[in-house]
Amino acid sequence: FLQNVEKLEHYFKDMQDVEFTVEKGKLWMLQCRNGKRTGTAAIKIATDLVKEGICTKSEALLKVEPTHVEQLLHPTFSIEALKSDAYIK
Repeated sequence: FLQNVEKLEHYFKDMQDVEFTVEKGKLWMLQCRNGKRTGTAAIKIATDLVKEGICTKSEALLKVEPTHVEQLLHPTFSIEALKSDAYIK
């Protein structure tokens, strides 16, 4: 299974969202598509694709959409900060 997913990622030059099922003990791959991602994930995935030699820097840059960059411009809070008493009123 993992070998097939790796082949798909190299073929499509992008992270793949793979649907599968197991029927009577046999694994069936149903379909795949480019995986959806947040802005932070888009940067990480693009960087990883280049490091793994799956695509060039130019190709990776084209995978980061304007909405991904916009998400990075908004403030974020760590999980620890959100769990602290400072945000509970």
